[in-house]
Amino acid sequence: MEHEVIEELAAGIVEAGEGGTVALTGAGISTESGIPDFRSPGGLWEQFDPMEYATIDAFRKDPLKVWEMLREMDKVIEGATANEGHRALARLEQRGLLAGIVTQNIDN
Repeated sequence: MEHEVIEELAAGIVEAGEGGTVALTGAGISTESGIPDFRSPGGLWEQFDPMEYATIDAFRKDPLKVWEMLREMDKVIEGATANEGHRALARLEQRGLLAGIVTQNIDN
């Protein structure tokens, strides 16, 4: 069944033609690269309340505090490398089949 779904999706991408597909991604695409979902148990948001650290108002109020959180985030993502999901999206883009990627991710 799963194989059939993948084939159907691939056919839809090819049928849509050049620039006819946009990929929507989130934290799940990067977990395979060793970057934990920030919202999951043990994630960054357990240590840092996003409403206290991850807003422009928080940065304006206390930039050093926000930079503390960003340094911790950098430690989490610094050694990560692209995984097969990232490479698959890159191949689609190289073939002209992917118009873009819309993501909430900030892990490069």
